[in-house]
Amino acid sequence: MWPAFLRRPARSAAPTSAHVVPSPEAIETAWHLGGQLPPLAPENMSAAVLFPGDQRAVRLGQGMDFELLRAYQPGEPAHLIDWRISARTAEPVVRIFREPAQRQCHIVLDTSDSMFFGTRRQLKITQALTVAHLLTAAALHQNLSVAIHTPGLTARATRHPGTSRAALLDQIHEIGLWLAPPAAPQPIDWTGFRGRLQGCLPDGQLVIVIGDFQTEYAEDPSMMGWLPLARKHRLMLLSMVDPAERMLTDMGTVTFAAMPPKSPQRLDTHDPAMRAALAARFSERQHAVRAFCLAVGGLFDEVDTTTDVPELLKAFSELLLTGFGRHPGEGDEARHEP
Repeated sequence: MWPAFLRRPARSAAPTSAHVVPSPEAIETAWHLGGQLPPLAPENMSAAVLFPGDQRAVRLGQGMDFELLRAYQPGEPAHLIDWRISARTAEPVVRIFREPAQRQCHIVLDTSDSMFFGTRRQLKITQALTVAHLLTAAALHQNLSVAIHTPGLTARATRHPGTSRAALLDQIHEIGLWLAPPAAPQPIDWTGFRGRLQGCLPDGQLVIVIGDFQTEYAEDPSMMGWLPLARKHRLMLLSMVDPAERMLTDMGTVTFAAMPPKSPQRLDTHDPAMRAALAARFSERQHAVRAFCLAVGGLFDEVDTTTDVPELLKAFSELLLTGFGRHPGEGDEARHEP
């Protein structure tokens, strides 16, 4: 939409996380309701996406994927012996299998400057953090290991997927503190990040991207940069939306403040043509992201900043059960404040 975002004109000397970090009530509700979400990674996935058994675990065990034959060791159960092959060898031989690895859920948080826009209730980045809490709780409840990626925070080291509720809760909260004022959003190298992510993931994982897709769409309107990941993983794209982006209301001439080196931008919201142009640009971007995601068998939904956690649960449940999110504007009376 526009590159600027709203900021308070005055800021106290001591930095506060109130601008970015979700409220304790929202976080508690998200972790409480996360276990009620339908499966994030159902077994009836597209044939182009590999299943959990198609990846290799680190350890050996009684799985279903054949790994190797080796000599029988005294004390091992007799049922492990491959009698047909042992009949042709000088000593008994056992057949070893490899356990399927635990499926991973990789949550990618967009922390670019456009995510710090907000006209009602909260910023888009705050809603994104709330969604991350909700989906992390759901993934852990469904026995998925979770990794949180923040490509815009280059100083934050990416951690391996984990299953510790306390550790992941702390990670998401820590990200909010890192983004609190006076921290400045950093540009994201999406091409490089996608390449690194693709290179380190076993096939058949769940990749959830939470952002507004402004920078990706500006660089690649076709969104084809996500195609290599979509070929081998289940892709879920959640677009954070401020109500003003769908249709900017008539507020007269408004100044939108931006982080340096960008200068404040004045918009005449009384001009119908200007409001229509902004709405059209927003609609084009959302349509492109939605069309790409559905074309590759992924999931797409728009998440308004005014939607509370119980309504998020309903929307995501509908998305996971039907494969389709609500159309723009549908159910706005229930999801938005007056």
